[in-house]
Amino acid sequence: MFKKNYIEEIIQEVRKELDLSLKIKPKVSSTFYDKEKNFLLVVAEDRPDKAAIIGPGGMVIKNVMKKLNLSGISVRTKIDLEVKRFRVKVAIKRLKEICKLTSNDKIKCIINSRLIPLLENELNYPKRRIPTFTPVKDCISIVSFSGGVDSWVAAVLSKIIGLNPITVTVNPATWIIPEKEKKLIETLTLDYDIPHIFTHSSSEKFRLIFDKGLKGNIHPCGRCHKLIEEEVVSFAVKNKASIIIFGDLLPTGNYSAYLVNKNLLRFNILAALGFSKLDVTTIAKEFSYPNKFFVYGCPMLREIFKRHLHLTYPSILRVLRECRAGILEPSEANTYIKNILLQFIKQKLENKKTL
Repeated sequence: MFKKNYIEEIIQEVRKELDLSLKIKPKVSSTFYDKEKNFLLVVAEDRPDKAAIIGPGGMVIKNVMKKLNLSGISVRTKIDLEVKRFRVKVAIKRLKEICKLTSNDKIKCIINSRLIPLLENELNYPKRRIPTFTPVKDCISIVSFSGGVDSWVAAVLSKIIGLNPITVTVNPATWIIPEKEKKLIETLTLDYDIPHIFTHSSSEKFRLIFDKGLKGNIHPCGRCHKLIEEEVVSFAVKNKASIIIFGDLLPTGNYSAYLVNKNLLRFNILAALGFSKLDVTTIAKEFSYPNKFFVYGCPMLREIFKRHLHLTYPSILRVLRECRAGILEPSEANTYIKNILLQFIKQKLENKKTL
Protein backbone atom coordinates (compact mmCIF):
# COMPACT_ATOMS: atom_id res chain seq x y z
CA MET A 1 0.00 0.00 0.00
CA PHE A 2 1.18 3.55 -0.87
CA LYS A 3 4.35 2.47 -2.69
CA LYS A 4 6.68 5.26 -3.72
CA ASN A 5 5.90 5.03 -7.47
CA TYR A 6 2.18 5.29 -6.77
CA ILE A 7 2.72 8.32 -4.51
CA GLU A 8 4.84 10.00 -7.19
CA GLU A 9 1.98 9.58 -9.68
CA ILE A 10 -0.59 10.98 -7.24
CA ILE A 11 1.66 13.98 -6.56
CA GLN A 12 1.99 14.69 -10.29
CA GLU A 13 -1.76 14.29 -10.72
CA VAL A 14 -2.41 16.85 -7.99
CA ARG A 15 0.22 19.25 -9.36
CA LYS A 16 -1.48 19.05 -12.77
CA GLU A 17 -4.90 19.77 -11.22
CA LEU A 18 -3.40 22.83 -9.49
CA ASP A 19 -1.79 24.00 -12.75
CA LEU A 20 1.74 23.71 -11.33
CA SER A 21 4.89 22.91 -13.29
CA LEU A 22 5.30 19.29 -14.46
CA LYS A 23 8.73 19.74 -16.09
CA ILE A 24 10.47 17.69 -13.38
CA LYS A 25 8.79 14.86 -11.51
CA PRO A 26 9.40 15.09 -7.73
CA LYS A 27 11.39 12.06 -6.54
CA VAL A 28 10.11 9.98 -3.63
CA SER A 29 12.86 7.94 -1.99
CA SER A 30 10.60 5.84 0.23
CA THR A 31 7.26 5.82 2.05
CA PHE A 32 6.23 4.63 5.51
CA TYR A 33 2.56 4.02 6.27
CA ASP A 34 1.25 3.66 9.82
CA LYS A 35 -1.99 1.72 9.43
CA GLU A 36 -3.06 2.18 13.03
CA LYS A 37 -2.86 5.99 12.78
CA ASN A 38 -3.63 6.12 9.04
CA PHE A 39 -0.55 8.32 8.73
CA LEU A 40 1.87 8.44 5.78
CA LEU A 41 5.47 9.64 5.87
CA VAL A 42 6.89 10.50 2.46
CA VAL A 43 10.69 10.62 2.25
CA ALA A 44 11.75 12.91 -0.59
CA GLU A 45 15.03 12.50 -2.45
CA ASP A 46 16.21 16.08 -1.83
CA ARG A 47 15.05 19.51 -0.66
CA PRO A 48 13.63 20.64 -4.07
CA ASP A 49 11.67 17.36 -4.27
CA LYS A 50 10.25 18.04 -0.81
CA ALA A 51 9.26 21.59 -1.80
CA ALA A 52 7.49 20.31 -4.92
CA ILE A 53 5.69 17.58 -2.95
CA ILE A 54 4.47 20.08 -0.36
CA GLY A 55 3.60 22.75 -2.94
CA PRO A 56 2.85 26.46 -2.46
CA GLY A 57 1.27 26.98 0.95
CA GLY A 58 1.10 23.20 1.40
CA MET A 59 -1.58 22.90 -1.31
CA VAL A 60 -0.13 19.79 -3.00
CA ILE A 61 0.34 17.70 0.12
CA LYS A 62 -3.09 18.68 1.48
CA ASN A 63 -4.75 17.50 -1.72
CA VAL A 64 -2.69 14.29 -1.76
CA MET A 65 -3.89 13.60 1.79
CA LYS A 66 -7.51 14.12 0.74
CA LYS A 67 -7.18 11.88 -2.31
CA LEU A 68 -5.71 9.06 -0.22
CA ASN A 69 -8.18 9.55 2.69
CA LEU A 70 -5.33 9.84 5.18
CA SER A 71 -5.62 11.19 8.71
CA GLY A 72 -2.17 12.74 8.40
CA ILE A 73 0.81 13.07 6.09
CA SER A 74 4.35 14.40 6.45
CA VAL A 75 7.30 14.94 4.11
CA ARG A 76 10.97 14.71 5.05
CA THR A 77 14.12 14.32 2.99
CA LYS A 78 16.74 11.56 3.17
CA ILE A 79 19.13 14.18 4.54
CA ASP A 80 16.63 15.13 7.28
CA LEU A 81 16.58 11.52 8.45
CA GLU A 82 20.37 11.16 8.31
CA VAL A 83 20.84 14.35 10.34
CA LYS A 84 18.35 13.10 12.91
CA ARG A 85 20.13 9.73 13.26
CA PHE A 86 23.51 11.46 13.56
CA ARG A 87 22.23 13.71 16.35
CA VAL A 88 20.74 10.78 18.25
CA LYS A 89 24.01 8.82 17.98
CA VAL A 90 25.96 11.80 19.35
CA ALA A 91 23.48 12.08 22.26
CA ILE A 92 23.94 8.35 23.02
CA LYS A 93 27.71 8.83 23.02
CA ARG A 94 27.32 11.79 25.38
CA LEU A 95 25.24 9.74 27.84
CA LYS A 96 27.86 6.98 27.82
CA GLU A 97 30.55 9.56 28.62
CA ILE A 98 28.47 10.83 31.56
CA CYS A 99 28.19 7.25 32.86
CA LYS A 100 31.98 7.10 33.01
CA LEU A 101 32.19 10.47 34.76
CA THR A 102 29.60 9.88 37.47
CA SER A 103 29.85 7.66 40.54
CA ASN A 104 26.09 7.98 41.16
CA ASP A 105 24.58 4.52 40.64
CA LYS A 106 21.03 5.85 40.29
CA ILE A 107 22.03 8.17 37.43
CA LYS A 108 23.93 5.30 35.77
CA CYS A 109 20.83 3.11 36.09
CA ILE A 110 18.57 5.77 34.52
CA ILE A 111 20.97 6.30 31.64
CA ASN A 112 21.61 2.62 30.89
CA SER A 113 18.14 1.22 31.49
CA ARG A 114 15.95 4.07 30.18
CA LEU A 115 17.65 6.91 28.30
CA ILE A 116 20.02 4.97 26.05
CA PRO A 117 17.36 2.36 25.13
CA LEU A 118 14.94 5.21 24.31
CA LEU A 119 17.49 6.83 22.00
CA GLU A 120 18.60 3.55 20.41
CA ASN A 121 14.96 2.82 19.64
CA GLU A 122 14.70 6.24 17.95
CA LEU A 123 17.40 5.17 15.47
CA ASN A 124 14.71 2.94 13.90
CA TYR A 125 12.64 6.01 12.98
CA PRO A 126 10.32 6.16 11.06
CA LYS A 127 9.51 2.53 11.88
CA ARG A 128 10.03 2.95 15.62
CA ARG A 129 7.40 2.83 18.36
CA ILE A 130 8.10 4.75 21.57
CA PRO A 131 8.95 2.07 24.16
CA THR A 132 7.11 1.73 27.46
CA PHE A 133 9.09 0.88 30.60
CA THR A 134 8.10 0.07 34.16
CA PRO A 135 8.84 2.84 36.70
CA VAL A 136 12.43 3.03 37.94
CA LYS A 137 12.51 2.19 41.63
CA ASP A 138 13.30 5.11 43.99
CA CYS A 139 13.63 7.56 41.08
CA ILE A 140 12.16 11.05 40.91
CA SER A 141 12.43 13.14 37.76
CA ILE A 142 11.52 16.81 37.63
CA VAL A 143 10.11 18.16 34.36
CA SER A 144 10.25 21.90 33.76
CA PHE A 145 6.67 22.45 32.63
CA SER A 146 5.46 25.65 30.98
CA GLY A 147 2.24 24.07 29.74
CA GLY A 148 3.42 24.45 26.14
CA VAL A 149 3.52 21.64 23.61
CA ASP A 150 7.25 20.90 24.04
CA SER A 151 7.13 20.57 27.83
CA TRP A 152 3.94 18.49 27.59
CA VAL A 153 5.58 15.92 25.31
CA ALA A 154 8.68 15.92 27.54
CA ALA A 155 6.44 15.13 30.54
CA VAL A 156 4.50 12.38 28.74
CA LEU A 157 7.68 10.70 27.46
CA SER A 158 9.20 10.84 30.95
CA LYS A 159 6.18 9.00 32.31
CA ILE A 160 6.09 6.43 29.48
CA ILE A 161 9.72 5.44 30.05
CA GLY A 162 9.21 5.09 33.81
CA LEU A 163 11.00 8.15 35.22
CA ASN A 164 8.20 9.00 37.71
CA PRO A 165 7.96 12.65 36.65
CA ILE A 166 6.82 15.56 38.78
CA THR A 167 6.01 18.56 36.59
CA VAL A 168 7.03 21.94 37.97
CA THR A 169 5.69 25.23 36.63
CA VAL A 170 7.34 28.48 37.66
CA ASN A 171 4.42 30.90 37.92
CA PRO A 172 5.36 34.40 39.05
CA ALA A 173 1.98 35.93 38.06
CA THR A 174 -0.91 35.78 35.58
CA TRP A 175 1.03 38.04 33.20
CA ILE A 176 3.22 35.03 32.41
CA ILE A 177 0.75 32.18 32.87
CA PRO A 178 -2.89 33.34 32.68
CA GLU A 179 -5.72 31.48 34.44
CA LYS A 180 -6.73 29.74 31.21
CA GLU A 181 -3.24 28.26 30.85
CA LYS A 182 -3.18 27.24 34.51
CA LYS A 183 -6.41 25.31 34.04
CA LEU A 184 -4.98 23.57 30.95
CA ILE A 185 -1.86 22.60 32.92
CA GLU A 186 -3.94 21.23 35.78
CA THR A 187 -6.27 19.33 33.45
CA LEU A 188 -3.52 17.73 31.34
CA THR A 189 -1.42 16.58 34.29
CA LEU A 190 -4.45 15.33 36.22
CA ASP A 191 -5.82 13.36 33.25
CA TYR A 192 -2.46 11.60 32.79
CA ASP A 193 -1.83 11.15 36.52
CA ILE A 194 1.36 13.21 36.47
CA PRO A 195 1.97 15.12 39.74
CA HIS A 196 2.19 18.88 39.26
CA ILE A 197 3.39 21.82 41.38
CA PHE A 198 3.31 25.60 40.83
CA THR A 199 6.21 27.55 42.36
CA HIS A 200 6.24 31.31 43.03
CA SER A 201 9.46 32.10 44.88
CA SER A 202 11.08 34.36 42.25
CA SER A 203 8.09 36.65 41.54
CA GLU A 204 9.88 39.91 42.34
CA LYS A 205 12.91 39.01 40.18
CA PHE A 206 10.59 38.27 37.25
CA ARG A 207 8.77 41.56 37.77
CA LEU A 208 12.03 43.52 37.49
CA ILE A 209 12.86 41.76 34.20
CA PHE A 210 9.47 42.48 32.68
CA ASP A 211 9.42 46.10 33.87
CA LYS A 212 12.61 46.63 31.86
CA GLY A 213 11.07 44.76 28.92
CA LEU A 214 7.92 46.88 28.93
CA LYS A 215 10.10 50.00 28.87
CA GLY A 216 11.90 48.63 25.80
CA ASN A 217 15.26 48.32 27.55
CA ILE A 218 15.77 44.55 27.25
CA HIS A 219 14.42 41.46 25.56
CA PRO A 220 13.27 39.37 28.55
CA CYS A 221 13.47 35.77 27.30
CA GLY A 222 17.12 34.98 28.13
CA ARG A 223 16.89 36.34 31.67
CA CYS A 224 13.46 34.79 32.21
CA HIS A 225 14.63 31.38 30.99
CA LYS A 226 17.65 31.54 33.29
CA LEU A 227 15.47 32.33 36.32
CA ILE A 228 13.04 29.53 35.49
CA GLU A 229 15.91 27.08 35.15
CA GLU A 230 17.44 28.16 38.46
CA GLU A 231 14.13 27.74 40.28
CA VAL A 232 13.40 24.32 38.78
CA VAL A 233 16.94 23.10 39.51
CA SER A 234 16.61 24.37 43.10
CA PHE A 235 13.33 22.45 43.44
CA ALA A 236 14.96 19.30 42.04
CA VAL A 237 17.88 19.53 44.47
CA LYS A 238 15.58 20.10 47.48
CA ASN A 239 13.45 17.10 46.51
CA LYS A 240 16.48 14.86 45.87
CA ALA A 241 15.59 14.20 42.24
CA SER A 242 18.03 12.22 40.13
CA ILE A 243 17.19 13.78 36.78
CA ILE A 244 15.78 17.10 35.61
CA ILE A 245 14.13 17.17 32.19
CA PHE A 246 13.65 20.11 29.82
CA GLY A 247 11.75 20.24 26.53
CA ASP A 248 14.17 22.45 24.58
CA LEU A 249 14.62 21.38 20.95
CA LEU A 250 17.83 23.23 20.03
CA PRO A 251 20.50 21.68 22.35
CA THR A 252 21.01 18.44 20.42
CA GLY A 253 23.86 15.91 20.59
CA ASN A 254 26.58 16.81 23.11
CA TYR A 255 24.45 19.62 24.53
CA SER A 256 21.47 17.39 25.32
CA ALA A 257 22.80 16.08 28.66
CA TYR A 258 25.15 17.11 31.45
CA LEU A 259 25.62 16.78 35.20
CA VAL A 260 24.28 19.73 37.21
CA ASN A 261 26.04 18.25 40.23
CA LYS A 262 27.19 14.77 41.23
CA ASN A 263 23.61 13.75 42.11
CA LEU A 264 21.57 15.46 39.37
CA LEU A 265 21.50 14.87 35.60
CA ARG A 266 20.02 17.47 33.27
CA PHE A 267 18.48 15.97 30.11
CA ASN A 268 16.93 17.74 27.10
CA ILE A 269 14.84 14.76 26.10
CA LEU A 270 13.32 16.10 22.85
CA ALA A 271 16.64 17.47 21.55
CA ALA A 272 18.40 14.18 22.37
CA LEU A 273 15.76 12.37 20.30
CA GLY A 274 16.41 14.73 17.39
CA PHE A 275 12.74 15.75 17.34
CA SER A 276 11.46 18.42 14.98
CA LYS A 277 8.48 20.59 15.90
CA LEU A 278 6.38 18.35 13.66
CA ASP A 279 7.42 15.27 15.68
CA VAL A 280 6.44 17.07 18.88
CA THR A 281 3.06 18.30 17.66
CA THR A 282 2.19 14.88 16.24
CA ILE A 283 2.89 13.16 19.57
CA ALA A 284 1.15 15.96 21.51
CA LYS A 285 -2.07 15.41 19.57
CA GLU A 286 -2.00 11.74 20.53
CA PHE A 287 -1.94 12.81 24.19
CA SER A 288 -4.84 15.27 24.20
CA TYR A 289 -2.94 18.53 23.75
CA PRO A 290 -5.21 21.19 22.15
CA ASN A 291 -4.35 22.41 18.67
CA LYS A 292 -2.77 25.82 19.42
CA PHE A 293 0.84 25.37 18.42
CA PHE A 294 1.72 28.57 16.57
CA VAL A 295 1.19 31.25 19.21
CA TYR A 296 4.61 32.64 20.08
CA GLY A 297 5.67 33.47 23.62
CA CYS A 298 3.91 34.23 26.90
CA PRO A 299 1.30 37.02 27.30
CA MET A 300 3.93 39.40 28.71
CA LEU A 301 6.26 38.90 25.74
CA ARG A 302 3.38 39.53 23.34
CA GLU A 303 2.60 42.76 25.22
CA ILE A 304 6.24 43.80 24.82
CA PHE A 305 6.03 43.09 21.08
CA LYS A 306 3.04 45.43 20.85
CA ARG A 307 5.00 48.30 22.36
CA HIS A 308 8.50 47.83 20.94
CA LEU A 309 9.08 46.61 17.39
CA HIS A 310 12.86 46.36 17.92
CA LEU A 311 12.32 43.68 20.59
CA THR A 312 10.69 41.37 18.06
CA TYR A 313 14.10 41.00 16.39
CA PRO A 314 15.71 38.57 18.93
CA SER A 315 12.61 36.36 18.83
CA ILE A 316 12.61 36.30 15.04
CA LEU A 317 16.30 35.35 15.12
CA ARG A 318 15.48 32.42 17.40
CA VAL A 319 12.75 31.24 15.02
CA LEU A 320 15.20 31.44 12.10
CA ARG A 321 17.82 29.56 14.13
CA GLU A 322 15.33 26.73 14.72
CA CYS A 323 14.48 26.73 11.03
CA ARG A 324 18.17 26.58 10.10
CA ALA A 325 18.62 23.66 12.52
CA GLY A 326 15.81 21.74 10.80
CA ILE A 327 13.60 21.90 13.88
CA LEU A 328 11.03 24.10 12.15
CA GLU A 329 9.81 23.84 8.59
CA PRO A 330 10.03 27.13 6.64
CA SER A 331 6.22 27.34 6.61
CA GLU A 332 6.13 26.88 10.41
CA ALA A 333 8.83 29.52 10.88
CA ASN A 334 6.86 31.87 8.64
CA THR A 335 3.74 31.38 10.78
CA TYR A 336 5.66 32.14 13.99
CA ILE A 337 7.27 35.27 12.51
CA LYS A 338 3.90 36.55 11.29
CA ASN A 339 2.49 35.86 14.76
CA ILE A 340 5.33 37.87 16.36
CA LEU A 341 4.97 40.89 14.04
CA LEU A 342 1.17 40.83 14.12
CA GLN A 343 1.21 41.88 17.78
CA PHE A 344 2.92 45.18 16.89
CA ILE A 345 0.79 45.79 13.79
CA LYS A 346 -2.46 45.21 15.72
CA GLN A 347 -1.42 47.67 18.40
CA LYS A 348 -0.56 50.35 15.84
CA LEU A 349 -3.96 49.91 14.14
CA GLU A 350 -5.72 50.17 17.51
CA ASN A 351 -3.76 53.33 18.31
CA LYS A 352 -4.85 54.89 15.01
CA LYS A 353 -8.50 54.12 15.77
CA THR A 354 -8.30 55.95 19.09
CA LEU A 355 -6.81 59.10 17.53
